[in-house]
Amino acid sequence: MSSDTDAPIARPRVVSAAYWLWLASAVLLIVVCMIALTLPADQIRASFTTGGATDEQIDSFLTVFRGLGVIFGVVGLAVGLMSGPVRGGDRRFRRALVALSGAIALLLTFAALVFPFVLLVITVALVVAAVLVYRPSAREWFVREQ
Repeated sequence: MSSDTDAPIARPRVVSAAYWLWLASAVLLIVVCMIALTLPADQIRASFTTGGATDEQIDSFLTVFRGLGVIFGVVGLAVGLMSGPVRGGDRRFRRALVALSGAIALLLTFAALVFPFVLLVITVALVVAAVLVYRPSAREWFVREQ
C-alpha cells in the first residue's frame, strides 16, 4: 500500500501555459535576431538617407540595431533552454528565468521604439509567463521533492 504522499502530482495548467508562452517568446526573439542580422544595410541606409540622417548616424543605428539583434537571439536561446527545467518543476531555473524575463522585458520595452508591435507582444508574453509560474496553483509543483 502506498500513501497519498507518494502519488505523483499533476503539472498545473499555469505552469504549462507559462512554458508555452516562454517557448513562443524564445522563437519570436530568435526571429527578431535573424531579421536584424539579415536585413540589408543598403536598404536601411537608403531609408535613413531620405530622412536627412548623416552617415555617422546611420552607422550608429546599424551597430545598435544589429547588436540588439544578437542580444535578442542569445536571450531567445537562453529562454528556450531554461523553460524546459521550469516545466519540470526546478525552482532554481524558475527564479533565474523569471529574472531573465524581467530584465529582457525592460530592454524590449525600450527597444519597442524601433520594432513597436513585435517586441511589445514578446514583452507581454514574458511578463505573463513570469507571473503564471508564481501563481498559488503552481506553488505545489515547485515545492515537491526533486
